[in-house]
Amino acid sequence: MNARRLTWLGQASVLLDVGGLRIAIDPYFGEHPARLYPPGDAAPVASSVDAILVTHEHLDHFDPTFIRQAAVSRHVTLLVPTPLLDRASALGADVTGVQPGDRVTLAPGVEVAVLPAWHGLTLADGYAEGRDAQGHARFLGYVVVADGLTIYHAGDTIVTPELVAAASQEHSDVALLPTNGRDAQREAAGIVGNMDGREAVEFAAIIGARTLIPLHWDLFAGNTSDPQDVVTVAEAHGAGAPAVVVPVRDASFEL
Repeated sequence: MNARRLTWLGQASVLLDVGGLRIAIDPYFGEHPARLYPPGDAAPVASSVDAILVTHEHLDHFDPTFIRQAAVSRHVTLLVPTPLLDRASALGADVTGVQPGDRVTLAPGVEVAVLPAWHGLTLADGYAEGRDAQGHARFLGYVVVADGLTIYHAGDTIVTPELVAAASQEHSDVALLPTNGRDAQREAAGIVGNMDGREAVEFAAIIGARTLIPLHWDLFAGNTSDPQDVVTVAEAHGAGAPAVVVPVRDASFEL
């Protein structure tokens, strides 16, 4: 069996080494004045990645500069929400627009299932699927199935009954979930939030994930949270709670 490894790059950026492929989900190496730490070195990732999965078009999830850099040196498969297809097509990767319910085979034995997500480009359209004029959803999650393991990256989302139903069908072993939450103060600043730690633990338990990895809690001033709160909630949850693994930025661990 191939090595199964996860590397967290900060925020929602994750590298998966599964099925003989290196898959980057929401890789982001861009500069931003609100960043709490500088971007990492994109070059080693760009030169080694086989596939890039983009959950939505917010700048910390869709990084055109990195995608173009990766596609220069090697063949890169790129999955994006269909409304992003025009922008992504100019980046040099082998791009496919996808929607909830789609399934894509990246290589023999490596499959990606596409799930919905509920977010917003702004608060004006917040906490919805973000349908464009053609009815295509802007916000997605991805389930990667390889090497006997099912890994769910939820993108940015709150928990809805529809999401619970869709995610429950995938029987994920590992759930990578945003845990920065949402509140009136951040929404007053125009920040569209996500599920919080308690919601993430309950959601992971409902969908049957044995491991929960908190994401999206460390990058931007004014939009952080403490991942240890997720650990505390899981410990208090009791039977059925997932094991919470708090990732260390730029560190890898076996799945």
